[in-house]
Amino acid sequence: MSTEAAVRWDGAAYSLANAHHRAFDEEFLAPLGLRAGLRVLDVGCGTGELPERIAGIVASGTTGTPVTAVPAGEVVGVEPDPSNFAVADRRARPGLRFVQARAQDLAAAVGGGPSFDVVLSVAALHWIPGADHPRVLAQMASVLRPDGLLRLDLGGSGQIERPREVLDALARRHGLPEAPWHFPTAADHAELLAGAGFSLDGGWARLLRQRRAFPGAADLRLWLRSQVLPAYLRGVDDAAAAQFTAEAEARCLQELRRDDGSYDQDYVRLDVLARRH
Repeated sequence: MSTEAAVRWDGAAYSLANAHHRAFDEEFLAPLGLRAGLRVLDVGCGTGELPERIAGIVASGTTGTPVTAVPAGEVVGVEPDPSNFAVADRRARPGLRFVQARAQDLAAAVGGGPSFDVVLSVAALHWIPGADHPRVLAQMASVLRPDGLLRLDLGGSGQIERPREVLDALARRHGLPEAPWHFPTAADHAELLAGAGFSLDGGWARLLRQRRAFPGAADLRLWLRSQVLPAYLRGVDDAAAAQFTAEAEARCLQELRRDDGSYDQDYVRLDVLARRH
């Protein structure tokens, strides 16, 4: 990963503001056929809401007669940021645990070896430099059992285009670093998946366009502070960060308001379902 200063997250704020991600969890999980007894790895799990939900399915304990009993499964959430990890780790219980580590160090963090039935990631991989994506995908493949499923959701080409135009211009005027996001095309990512040992037969790598609900100014401010502005504030001192935040919020509230009065955002997601060879 780049040696630049890391993005600083506020786990409590992120947990309050990620409902727009959770609104799509049902359709994201549907192709996986989750059931009791599976082992699932969530890479970049944030504050842990999704792995907690999955644990309620796969880690539900032994069921059936002794002959046909299904052992309880397990969910492991991997999250690099200390603030997000602290919130997630409070959810830990039997069948649900969290590890603080980068996606680039995934295999070592979870013990290595192909022991998971499903590896998934939501809204995390676009925070990782593009140059590191082949390594991350290779490590995901290395911890998946043969025929195991990979399910990814990340920002794709065109993601939050209008907010980025506004904020990139403002950041340049403030002399702040460029946002570290990597929003790939479906074709580029499909090539990386193949190189890492994944097949798209029966699956897909596609861009999905979504309108995500941010009804009012308070919703937009919380989204900006918890998930967008941190990208521009790496290594920035508190005074400069406060100045940029105030100006960025004012500019976005002015320029991102829709005709219907909402601040709904246009998302473009790279949606992936693949299988390990």
